[in-house]
Amino acid sequence: MDEKHIIALEIGSSKIKGAVGSVDSNGYVTVKAIEEMPLTDSVRHGQLSNVSMAANAVRTLLLKIENRLTPRKVEGIYTSISGRSVAAIQRQTERRLPADTEVTDDIIEALKREMLGERVSDREVIDVVAREFYVNGAKSDMPVGMYGSEIRMSGNLIVCRPQLRRNLKLLIEEKLGLEKRGCVVKHLAMGDIVLTSEERQLGCMLVDFGAETVTVSIYRHGYLQYLQTIPMGSRNITRDLTRLNYVEEDAEALKRQRGNAKGAPAEGSVDDVKMTEFNNYVSHRAAEIIANIKEQISYAGLTPAELPAGIVIVGGGARLAEFNTLLGDTTKMKVRMGSIISPRIGIADSRISPAYSVDVVSILYAAAQAGAQECLSPEPVKEEPIEIIPEPEPVAEPERQSGFSKAINWLKRQIQEPPEDPDGGDLLDE
Repeated sequence: MDEKHIIALEIGSSKIKGAVGSVDSNGYVTVKAIEEMPLTDSVRHGQLSNVSMAANAVRTLLLKIENRLTPRKVEGIYTSISGRSVAAIQRQTERRLPADTEVTDDIIEALKREMLGERVSDREVIDVVAREFYVNGAKSDMPVGMYGSEIRMSGNLIVCRPQLRRNLKLLIEEKLGLEKRGCVVKHLAMGDIVLTSEERQLGCMLVDFGAETVTVSIYRHGYLQYLQTIPMGSRNITRDLTRLNYVEEDAEALKRQRGNAKGAPAEGSVDDVKMTEFNNYVSHRAAEIIANIKEQISYAGLTPAELPAGIVIVGGGARLAEFNTLLGDTTKMKVRMGSIISPRIGIADSRISPAYSVDVVSILYAAAQAGAQECLSPEPVKEEPIEIIPEPEPVAEPERQSGFSKAINWLKRQIQEPPEDPDGGDLLDE
């Protein structure tokens, strides 16, 4: 199978990102380029609120991408779902089997499809993720290959508000005129490329600290156990700082340069506002966000001790100075920054940061594993130049002369060039 090119679009509360990747026949992804643009007033808590404004920004972003791919054009796109309405709801289903039936992948997929059809009040079920299995009443982390007469699956219904998907469809298909090749749950996709199999098995928490939301995913025994989105993020800190008479853009810049989640005093002042007061705002809001993150462990029915692999954190908010240290101190858990660790992903451009690009690259990877579809227009057919061979010029046939004509011509030449006399005279003069 030929190499395919895929385009991923990640729409966040503060920026949009676009990525170009190629996928080979083995599902290996090579990230070739990433472009991004700031996005304001179009997304609220991870959900599109102004489709038309977002479309203008995405058009500009796609133009940047197409400039790298000339003369090919973007025809289709993969995107992701995230936002405050995205959550996991636990459900169970079971199936009776003939005695001593082998559990196969097809049986597991049938159980998932059954759960996918469930209705959940004002939410739409967009995916089903297994949580745990029981074969003949005994718990099993790897049911495929076992034999039994009964199988039970506890799963997570991944749900969101219907408007979330409708707005994405409006944006991509109607406003941009592109084909939606696929849509993945962002936080499931990120878990696939930043978590190790050991972390999933032992128990860990993946935290995506964004501008307006914090999403917590908890894994144990190799499966997702819990997923919830908290409607607060790093922009809450920025807006707190505007009380010190900064416009939001300046407050954001100062937060990145000198903000400290532990409220450490800093020498000097900025615009006559002491940095101690500045960081008091930062530390109080950071502590509130961390308290909400910690509480998700209790909501999942677990304790920090049951997640010995600790916390893996991604997202722009995690770059706030001392935030990860404070998170570890508060939860009594080890914390590491998440980055792309999958061996099936390569990055062709050294300017692309594996840690900063987790969100959009995870979409490329999910698309590749699901059987990627080409997202670019066909390459123009190169026509071979046609060699034009000039027709040979006609060769004039020699003029046929009669004997009389030949004699006349000979006589003319003799008159023009008279023969010399052997004795020095001209023969015609005699």
